[in-house]
Amino acid sequence: MTDDADHAVLARIQSRLDALGLSERGAAEKSHLSASAIRNIREGKSLSPRLETIRKLAPTLKVSPEWLAFGNEDPVESARAATAAMPPASLPVVGEVAAGRWLEADDHVDVPPYDPVPVQPDARWPIEAQYGLMVRGTSLNRVALDGDILACVDAIAARYRPREDDLVIVEMLRNAGLLRQMTAKRYMKLSTHIELWPDSDDPRWQSPIIIPHPEEGLSSTLEDEDGRIEVRIKAMVTWIHRPMQMRRR
Repeated sequence: MTDDADHAVLARIQSRLDALGLSERGAAEKSHLSASAIRNIREGKSLSPRLETIRKLAPTLKVSPEWLAFGNEDPVESARAATAAMPPASLPVVGEVAAGRWLEADDHVDVPPYDPVPVQPDARWPIEAQYGLMVRGTSLNRVALDGDILACVDAIAARYRPREDDLVIVEMLRNAGLLRQMTAKRYMKLSTHIELWPDSDDPRWQSPIIIPHPEEGLSSTLEDEDGRIEVRIKAMVTWIHRPMQMRRR
């Protein structure tokens, strides 16, 4: 490489170090290079940035080796390099949400396991507090369709307090917990009570669940013609994942 080319490579390395908040030493060690590898290039102690060094650095800097060496941006290769640099992760899908569907406590026993969603958990909260729930029905069809996955963060673990218009996971229990319903609702706080609304254009789902303000925590109770219902805000929804639908020929 010429001096100008070396300077261009160093400029690209530095730009990625700055963007990712990495030090030269940290990036080198993460790439299984000597701790002084980048500094040696900068100080002219290496004749040129060797292609093997660039190949090892590229995944750590989340770019393609071609871009780091020559400035040629290949979007596909760059995306592959960035993906390869990310740690493997997935979001476990642990159940479903469906308005109006009461299930007995043991109904989940024979349900087959769900495939996890291949996405990175949200770094703002503990990984173990995050999970996915599959949408069933049309009570959320303005924002989420049947089969979509809601990425959820456990409300207690996140010390979450609902805000106006948040999408929240609501658990309702009756008959001392023998019947259970899990659904997702829009949160609306009024001066005298809380309303939990569907987000749907389906005529069946146009009424809110109305509960008193919780005396403490995220739990409240209401009464209907069949007795007492305990209502808990279990989680907040942070993202909606929609599986890609393959078109049949």
